[in-house]
Amino acid sequence: MAFDIHEVLERKGINVPDHHKEMLVGQMAGFEELRKTVNQEQLKDLDMALTHIPGGEQK
Repeated sequence: MAFDIHEVLERKGINVPDHHKEMLVGQMAGFEELRKTVNQEQLKDLDMALTHIPGGEQK
């Protein structure tokens, strides 16, 4: 299930700065690769999520 993350965000009214677009594409590509390693019979799509925190997660 490949989709354009920018289209999804745009439909939700979220404006992504140009300098973040390439990073999001890379993150979504990694997410799609991860999905290939999961046994879909045991794990439904709704059990996985991608979160993005601009500037990284601060601890």
